[in-house]
Amino acid sequence: MQARRIFIIGDSLFAETLAGMLARAGGVSVIGASATPEAAFPLLARVCPDAVIVAGIGDDPAQDLGHLLAAFPDLPVIRADLNADSVQVITSQRVSARPSDLLAAIAALPKRS
Repeated sequence: MQARRIFIIGDSLFAETLAGMLARAGGVSVIGASATPEAAFPLLARVCPDAVIVAGIGDDPAQDLGHLLAAFPDLPVIRADLNADSVQVITSQRVSARPSDLLAAIAALPKRS
């Protein structure tokens, strides 16, 4: 099985620790890192990771993640925060304008607990 290629965005000790932990884990290859989403854009276009981990950055995570998803709509983004006991996986999926496609996308959503 080929290692999953991960890019990390964050400028904290948490981001550095996360990068080290993933580098030692099997099945994962950390292929790059950047302090901010904006600084990551040219690197992400070049290295084409399987996913990006955003490690506790910015005062407005919705804005940071929105810009990232708009620039790279097919790239899964994993948001990890030191102060939370879970991670959030965010993907951008385009749905055509037909009602049947919208209904299919809604039906495919995971169940909420």
